[in-house]
Amino acid sequence: MKHSKLTALLCALVMTGAGSMSAFAADAAPAAAAATAAQPAKAQETTAAAGTPAEAAQPEVNYTEALLKGMSLTLPDVEKAVEAGTFKNLSPEAPKPAEPEPAPAPEPIPEPEPTPAPEPEPEPEPAPTPAQTAKYTADQGTSAATIETDGTYDAQTYTSTTADQNALRVSYAYMSAAGDTFTKTGDATNTESSNQYGMNAALLVTHGGHGAFTKASITSSALGAPGAFGYGKGTYLNLTDSTVTTTGNNSPALETAERAMMKVVNTTVSTSGYASPAMKVSQNGGMILAESSHFTTTGKDSHGVYVNGDVTLTNSSVNAQNTKAAVVRNNNTLSLENSTLEGNETGSVPYNIVLYADPSAIGTMGVQQFNATGSTLISHHGGMFLVTGTHNRITLKKTTLQQDPGLPILSALGNDGAYGWGTPGANGGHVELIADEETLNGDIVVDTISDVNLTLRNNSVWTGAITIIPNAQGGEKYKTNADIFIGAGSVWNLTADSQATTVNNLGTINFNGHTITLADGTVLK
Repeated sequence: MKHSKLTALLCALVMTGAGSMSAFAADAAPAAAAATAAQPAKAQETTAAAGTPAEAAQPEVNYTEALLKGMSLTLPDVEKAVEAGTFKNLSPEAPKPAEPEPAPAPEPIPEPEPTPAPEPEPEPEPAPTPAQTAKYTADQGTSAATIETDGTYDAQTYTSTTADQNALRVSYAYMSAAGDTFTKTGDATNTESSNQYGMNAALLVTHGGHGAFTKASITSSALGAPGAFGYGKGTYLNLTDSTVTTTGNNSPALETAERAMMKVVNTTVSTSGYASPAMKVSQNGGMILAESSHFTTTGKDSHGVYVNGDVTLTNSSVNAQNTKAAVVRNNNTLSLENSTLEGNETGSVPYNIVLYADPSAIGTMGVQQFNATGSTLISHHGGMFLVTGTHNRITLKKTTLQQDPGLPILSALGNDGAYGWGTPGANGGHVELIADEETLNGDIVVDTISDVNLTLRNNSVWTGAITIIPNAQGGEKYKTNADIFIGAGSVWNLTADSQATTVNNLGTINFNGHTITLADGTVLK
């Protein structure tokens, strides 16, 4: 049994690598025959049966014996190795692949710490019930009649005799009316509210309301009782072919505030009380447009126009019989076209048109402006323009200036701060004066903390002199004080010796025996 197993093993070896070793055939024949004779008969029969007749005719070769001889082994050696379990394949063994090292067992993932349960949020305190919002945030008082519905309201009469009350208030509505009459008596208890918010006005259009009135008659005769007042952004008030008269103190005839707009056409306006301008733009600006209308004031400090917004006059006249014709405040604009602006200042600041700024507005964006085209400016007392504590541009085109002879047409000066016009010594006036197709007669005065930039163009003629004087409050000198440009075709006729920082002349200077001394010491003559 052992031999059968061995024979089978050797046959397998021959089949896998030693079956073609013919070089050993001749020498191995006797050994192979002996090995064959030693095998049991059954094994020999099996071997003989496997061969073909052709193979039987050839000399029989014992391949196992030949193989063992070539390997210097004997059959007993092989048997012994097989029985001992130490026999190895005759073919060289392929190296066993290295067994991979077992992967280290993953460290156990630590269990997350339990998230503490969130603390319950405290119950929110109930919100306090909001106070009832007032319909009007401004102090506008009450009204005898109120229109809040769009429509037409002709030939109505509105009267108020109660303090702090409007005869009619138009709020939020778009309305029109023809032939209405408004009468207001009853003083305001707070003139500041009447002049800023329209409290106690005969007619108040407010909070985005639109009111268009034709042939209206508006009369107020009380303290702090404006005639027609427009308040608030989006508010529009129109008066056509109407009359507006106020007789009380602090009672402007027409007023806008908080960016309201007003237009008056072919309307006659008059005031007779103290501090009652014919037109006034006040709290936070607004606009008034006047066409073919006439404005008269007779009270002291009742300016023809008080501008803290924008006012435009077209084919209109303004006559302030006891004060300045106009005051322009902050970075705002007054424009005239084919109109007359007349004043008769009797107070301590003898100028017809004053342009100034609050300290908080000095140095802010924008430029204050005064524009006049084809118009007439008349000063019955005092010089024409005073620019102080502000930056201003004055443009005059084909406009006539009439004033007291011998007084300056323009003064750019600091001030003593008595009226709140900036800090003394640091509140100079800075102005650009443009004369376009213009004739100017009169001097220009500028102090050392101020400056004037004068341009003559398009055949303009200026007859006068320019003088630089020390600032009365001893302020630090400004970098430039007077710069003059004379365009081609324009003329400067000197009437006295003058001083300037620079002169740029492309036109004509008629010295008339006088000189111009420049800042660098150059004398022109």
